Amino acid sequence: MQFVKTSIVCGEDTMLKICTVYYTDQYTPDYVGKLFDSIRRNCSIPFQSVCITDDPGNVEADIILPYNHHSNVKKHWHKLKFFSPHFAYQEPGDDIIIMDIDQVITSNVDDLIGHPVEEKELVTYGIWWRSKLHTNGGFYKFKSGSLSYVWDDFIENPEYWQMHYYNEREVHFPYYGEQNYVNWRTDEHNIKLTKTPPQWIGKCDIDIKEDTINNRLYNEKFGDYMFMDNVNPDIKVIHFTGPGNTIHNNRNGWIKDYWK
Repeated sequence: MQFVKTSIVCGEDTMLKICTVYYTDQYTPDYVGKLFDSIRRNCSIPFQSVCITDDPGNVEADIILPYNHHSNVKKHWHKLKFFSPHFAYQEPGDDIIIMDIDQVITSNVDDLIGHPVEEKELVTYGIWWRSKLHTNGGFYKFKSGSLSYVWDDFIENPEYWQMHYYNEREVHFPYYGEQNYVNWRTDEHNIKLTKTPPQWIGKCDIDIKEDTINNRLYNEKFGDYMFMDNVNPDIKVIHFTGPGNTIHNNRNGWIKDYWK
């Protein structure tokens, strides 16, 4: 697969890479292509799409990397590989974004994708719902190699960390807790943490009652709904959170206008 290195807002002779992980489970491979296609429709900034996957024949990305089921790294913890400058053909000065694939782009994301980032800084979603964490695993942006300790420390004992937050009852499912780990590592190293405006991010839940609560909370904070028949124009991305909350089975009619 051939690709062309381009110059973008992060500087001459540097590349912006948007990185994802897809493995055969509750999602289908078109989640990857639809995420990248929707970003390109709503973004003027060139980028290179990267995906770690166990289904390379059906996933669309500029760079496709193998997902190793026999590795001691499991499920979404593969995302941490992108913190290593030796992965995904990174070059010094590259800007790296890691995104979850269960997200729908609903308006222009130039300000999000092109958000400036410095060495030893992490840009992540600012959120308006209650959370104990400072970081959000749906979106990380950083300079290549500047946060390499996130991967280096993890890979010394992945079996421990991948079950640690479940064993400590901080998450409800085995092999969850990747964002807890990133949150702890960035706090421990006292890096600069920058959050995007919280009104840019919507949250869609599998439970109708929870969606109603979130809509009311968003309205209380920002003076308008999150989504009803359509999506609030201030929102750039809607994240479909929680196990089993798949986009293609969701009841909201507006999805078809954005997820394609």
